[in-house]
Amino acid sequence: MNPLVLQASNTTPYIDFNPSENRLTISGYSRPENVRDFYMPVMDWLESFSNELKSKMLKEEQIQPIEFQFKLVYFNSSSAKFLYDIIIILNQIQKAKVPLNINWYYDKDDSELREAGEDLSELAQVPFNFVTY
Repeated sequence: MNPLVLQASNTTPYIDFNPSENRLTISGYSRPENVRDFYMPVMDWLESFSNELKSKMLKEEQIQPIEFQFKLVYFNSSSAKFLYDIIIILNQIQKAKVPLNINWYYDKDDSELREAGEDLSELAQVPFNFVTY
């Protein structure tokens, strides 16, 4: 599967989904003007990736652990809905027994960002690793 790379702007995060390295990253600021237009290609890519992984699991192929990294500095409430949808897809991947680690990075002085990650983790019933920087 081809990687998905979207460069960051003042309002959109950097997306680096690199399946060959088993690393998927969303980083920066997420406050796009049209959140749906920005996140739909990301969601579509993740759905395709998820289906590919599930197919490999059915064929009993070996899958290396995948690391999903949330390295957001800020996200608005419109973005939160799409981040939740992304986490739901990640939950489906985990339920298919694909080894997946979800890391939520936050500044040690930013308790609000950590709490937002905790809320998303709890709502989606998906465990996160919380990493300070």
